[in-house]
Parts: sequence; C-alpha cells; structure tokens
Amino acid sequence: MRKSIIFSLFLIFLLGCEGPYIFNRTVHLKGGNKMLLGGVDRQAFSQNPFNEWFAMEYDAYETNSAMIKDFRGKLKRMRIEVFLGTWNEASKKEYPRLLKILDEAKFPEQRMVTYAVNENLRSFYSEENGKDVRFLPTIIFYRGGKEVGRIVESPVSGSLEEDILMIVNDIPLTPNYEED
Repeated sequence: MRKSIIFSLFLIFLLGCEGPYIFNRTVHLKGGNKMLLGGVDRQAFSQNPFNEWFAMEYDAYETNSAMIKDFRGKLKRMRIEVFLGTWNEASKKEYPRLLKILDEAKFPEQRMVTYAVNENLRSFYSEENGKDVRFLPTIIFYRGGKEVGRIVESPVSGSLEEDILMIVNDIPLTPNYEED
C-alpha cells in the first residue's frame, strides 16, 4: 500500500514538471518582427501584426458556397491539422481562406489544431515530427485517426474548396511538392 502511494506521488510530481501547454506563443525576432510558434488558435490572428494580413485575406476571399455545401456533412466527421508559418507568404494566403471555408461549412473548431513553425519548419513542442512537413502550409485531413489527404503549399486543383471536396470523397491528390 505504501509503495503505491509513493509511486502515485512520484507520478504526480513528474506530470507536474511538464508545465502547461502554451498556446499563441509570440516570438520576437531580430529587427522587431514577430512570429507565432507552437500551438495557435484563432485568437492569435486577432493580434498585431498577424491580424493585418489575416483579416485582409479572410475578408477578400470569396468562397464557392455550392462546393462547400457538397462537402459540409462529410467534412464534419474529419479532423484537420494545419502547419503554417506566420512569416510564410503561402500560409498568409491559404490559412485565412481555409478558415473562411471552414466557417461557412460550420466545421467544429475543436476538430482542428493549428501549429505555427519557424523557418526551419519546427514548432515549439515538435508537433511536426513524423508528419512530413516540408512546405507550408501543410493541411492534413484525418478520418478515424488515419490520414486521408493533405493540401500542401497551395491547392492542386486551383481552389481549396475543390481539393477539400476531393479529399472528403476519397479522390487521391498528389501534393504540389510530390517528387518523382
């Protein structure tokens, strides 16, 4: 009995040493620039300087409502993981567009996680490990815990909506970076 109590206290101590997972970590770079690093949520993109490019792209993007209606039901059963760089031009373009599409599709926010990476494609807690993140943004779709598709850097079809529709309908996509 005493051993189990000691073991339990030791385990609690070890778990307590990890500390809290910090979201929306802003890193100050040389020259006064800022970037996000690690897990981020939508709140991070309402702060300066990220809100400037995020809001502009989000507001300017016109979604394809008909296509969104076609995939809305199937998409809600998926989980999405996004790797982006707040310093990366493709991320600044595609991430706000993705969120506008997901908003229109009424995609549950808790089914998506977003990680900001640095110029070496590393996040704060190494969430990118084992995910083959080579270009940004990398948007990975999961069904039942298994990856079923990804959009890398920019949509293959020319539109995020069309690529998402292909993914939810199990039509294979070859990401833009795919090497022969």
